[in-house]
Amino acid sequence: MAKISIDQLKTSIDTAHSILLTVHVSPDGDAIGSMLAMYEALVAQGKAVRMVVDDVIPEKFSFLPLCSKIEPIESLESGYTSDMLLILDASTFERIGEVGVRVSAPTFNIDHHISNTEFADGLYLRPDFSSTGETVAYLCKIWNWEITQSMGQALYMAMGTDTGFFKFSNTTAHTMEMAGLCLQAGAQPHVISEAIEMVEPGRIEVMKQVLDNVSFHHEGQVVSMCLTLPLMERIGDDTDGFVDMIRNIKGVDVAIVLKAKTETVTRASIRSKVRDANQIASNFGGGGHIRAAGCSIESPIHEALEQILAVID
Repeated sequence: MAKISIDQLKTSIDTAHSILLTVHVSPDGDAIGSMLAMYEALVAQGKAVRMVVDDVIPEKFSFLPLCSKIEPIESLESGYTSDMLLILDASTFERIGEVGVRVSAPTFNIDHHISNTEFADGLYLRPDFSSTGETVAYLCKIWNWEITQSMGQALYMAMGTDTGFFKFSNTTAHTMEMAGLCLQAGAQPHVISEAIEMVEPGRIEVMKQVLDNVSFHHEGQVVSMCLTLPLMERIGDDTDGFVDMIRNIKGVDVAIVLKAKTETVTRASIRSKVRDANQIASNFGGGGHIRAAGCSIESPIHEALEQILAVID
C-alpha cells in the first residue's frame, strides 16, 4: 500500500499485458469517462484489456460507443487472474463491489479523492485535480499517448460532470488546459451536455414529488431532500442533478440528498460552499472532497438525516 509516482505507474503499466479496469459502484460521469478513455489508450498500447463494473451503467452514457464493451459482474468468474487490476475513481476497496473479491491481481488505483484510504498496492493520487478524467488526460499528455476523438469525448464528459461543467470551485487553469486537449481531439460539448442533461418526461412528474420532500435546517443554512423508498422505486438509480436543484438556493451552505437504499440503509450525497463536506461524511465512514462527499448510514432515512444534522456545526 504505497503512493507511487507517475514514472512508477508507467513502468507498472508497461510491464503488464492483461489489465482489468473497474470503477466504483453507482458509476458517475467521471468514473465512466475515465475508464473508457483509459481502456482505449491501453488497447492502443497493445494491452489485453477488459472493463467490468459491479453495477448497472446509466443509459445516459450510452452515447459513448465503448460503453457497450463494459461487462457486468456476472461475466467475471471467481478467481480470475490478471497482470493488473486498475481501479479508477474509487477511494476505498469496498467501493468496487464484487470485482475486488473475484479478481486475483496486483491492484493499482488512479484517483483524486482526498479521502482515499490508500488501499491499493500502488496509488497514483492527484487531489489537486478536479477529477479522475483530468488525471487520465494529464497522463496521456505526459506519456505522449494520443487522445483520440472518442477519448476526448469521454474525458471531457468526465471533467465536465465532476466540475458542474466547469462551474464548481474545483475547476482550475489546469482543468481547462486538459479540457482544451479534449476539444482539440474533437470532443463535442453540445453532444455531451445534451446526452447528460436530457430529462425523460416521467422524471418531471417524479420531481414534483421530490420537491415536496425538501426541508430547511440550521436557520436556512442547510437544506435536505429525502428520497424515500417509494420515490426511489419510481426514480431508479439515476439521481444525478437532484443535489444541484437545492445547492444553489440563496443562503444555503450545505445541501444534502438522502436516498433510501433499504428500510434501514440510507445513502447521503453532501455538497457545500463553506463547510467541509468531506469532514461531515467522514463521521459516517464516508468521504470525497471538501465541497462534495458522500456516505452510507445504517439507519432509516429520517433518522439518518437527524444524525447528519447533529454533526453539522
